[in-house]
Amino acid sequence: MNKASKIIAPALSLLLLNLPLFARTALEQAGTPAPAEDFSLPAPQAEYPGQPPSAVTAQQKLALFDYNKADALSFTRLPGAARENYFVEDLELRVADATASGGGYIQKYTYYRTYLPGPRPTVIIPMHFMGQKSVSDWAAMYFAKNGYNAVLIIPQGSLTDKTRPLIKMNELLQQEVVAGRMCVDLLETFPEADREKLYAFGISMGAIRAVLLFGVEQRIKKAGEIAGGGDLPGIVADTQFNALEKVRNARMKAEGLATIEDFRAYVTGVMKFDPLDFGCLRAPEDLIMVMGNNDNFVPDLYQEKLYAAFSRPGEGRYPSVVRTGQGHLITSFQFRKHIDRFIKFFEGR
Repeated sequence: MNKASKIIAPALSLLLLNLPLFARTALEQAGTPAPAEDFSLPAPQAEYPGQPPSAVTAQQKLALFDYNKADALSFTRLPGAARENYFVEDLELRVADATASGGGYIQKYTYYRTYLPGPRPTVIIPMHFMGQKSVSDWAAMYFAKNGYNAVLIIPQGSLTDKTRPLIKMNELLQQEVVAGRMCVDLLETFPEADREKLYAFGISMGAIRAVLLFGVEQRIKKAGEIAGGGDLPGIVADTQFNALEKVRNARMKAEGLATIEDFRAYVTGVMKFDPLDFGCLRAPEDLIMVMGNNDNFVPDLYQEKLYAAFSRPGEGRYPSVVRTGQGHLITSFQFRKHIDRFIKFFEGR
């Protein structure tokens, strides 16, 4: 197999496994020209557009993610399965919620526990776009094979739900951040998890969720993200990701929004928070970002916005950045080599 085939084949495998409806855009992404090697830049090339969110505003918005630890009514570790390098099991947390059917709901996690003796560094992984397993699970397995515990947060709902009013996006993302915070609570009780080495990681939409969780939850020490971004109204308005386009178009019709600009303005008005809001609360040095090029799913502009929101140009402080020169799918699917970088970054090497 020649070098080009080695690059294209994994991206096509991802397409077949996870993106069955998106051939045109996926193939455009796979065909994006790229340099032979990734390269790192020490600082962003763009400042934050306009006035960045203030620490005062960010602190006020943290209240949107408050929860009562007593709402975690019961916890179950279901029988798991042994693998060569790790043990995998399902975790279930019954959570009280007066708004949910029956007064509560079950929050599920999938836990990949390394066989190496603990306490071990542990990474929390919000799922990528549709909550299907595949690439997020593969990343969790890779962390476990490299001596990390990894916990996948299983979403309560899918962003592909065309019946969900746009204003309800707040609740879905809030619930997932709370699920991440409750996951931290659990991990602090696990003897095999090092509570001083808790990290967040995500790919694509999982990256957006991971950075949001990292911004809110100070017990998570560092974060690594691949092909994520900030400014959710802009991302959804401008994405060419077929499934999200269909949701956007369905909601525009249902909510009487005639144009993309009407959609952008409306969602900007109803969204109560964004990953950009919390960058000012975290040290830039604790975030590492992998950014693609000519990305049609999370357009480059929104990757740059996230990058700038976590930067302190006046102090000469920036997140660590790797620019792949590649499109969304190849950048995402090469998660193994990026995770190798992230592990060194997490461990301060």
